[in-house]
Amino acid sequence: MMTSQRRTYRRCVSYCTARSYDLAGLAGYFRRKNFYVRLSRDVLHVASLKKNADLFFFNHGSFVSWGWEKRKEQTWVELTLQHCQERLVTIETDHFCFRIGEEISIDAHERFKLDIITLDSDEVQVKLAISYGLAQSVKLEAFEDAIQETIRINSRLPEDIAKRGSISLSRRSIFKRMGEIFLVRSSINLNSEYLDTPEFFWRNPNLEPFYIMVKKFLDIPSRVMALNQKLDVLQELLHILNSQVQHRHSSMLESIIIILILIEIAISLIHWA
Repeated sequence: MMTSQRRTYRRCVSYCTARSYDLAGLAGYFRRKNFYVRLSRDVLHVASLKKNADLFFFNHGSFVSWGWEKRKEQTWVELTLQHCQERLVTIETDHFCFRIGEEISIDAHERFKLDIITLDSDEVQVKLAISYGLAQSVKLEAFEDAIQETIRINSRLPEDIAKRGSISLSRRSIFKRMGEIFLVRSSINLNSEYLDTPEFFWRNPNLEPFYIMVKKFLDIPSRVMALNQKLDVLQELLHILNSQVQHRHSSMLESIIIILILIEIAISLIHWA
């Protein structure tokens, strides 16, 4: 039986569906449905009393499903959308498989074209440590997509300035673009704490190596660095738009002053005549 268990591959999928979750609301739902529930400050652990399956919901809008069927995972996705703030337009997912083996590891599987997580037991704390890394990675994907889309939408603005010397947008449209860029930047800056090492590992340093293992495998540190560089690009776009608005405002003031001077000259000429 142990041999069979070691060869069984089961689903492990991470989701990012919103900016944040109401963990207390989710905990209340699962308690009413007679699931095992354990709620801490930043994560909710839910386990089935009928089968060996776990869920870890993180307050930054991501969750990791271990051992559930795809049909049930969709149910959990829909549930999070009822207990969230600012649902994502596009739900981010990362797919893995896990199995019980000799030692804890995560490796790419060329045949399955999936990353395989190997556990040495069904220890919940180990799953949680790994889930912290998986949840950060899928949250990072949401940030990456939001920044990339904002850069794509505004990528022609520097070209317009280089070719025409100005941006072919109305003042209102420029302010709208500035607002959109600012919202993306501030959203990521406010939530970037979720990409730091969780406090959980301050209390459980023996589990941190598994979290670090996932971070390295999913290349989280270099992706965070690339994310910060793209944030700098957004800052430059904000600067360009702000400069354009100030230039237009200065030009308008100059035009008004010139018109007032011309009116004053005209009035003087009339009086002189």
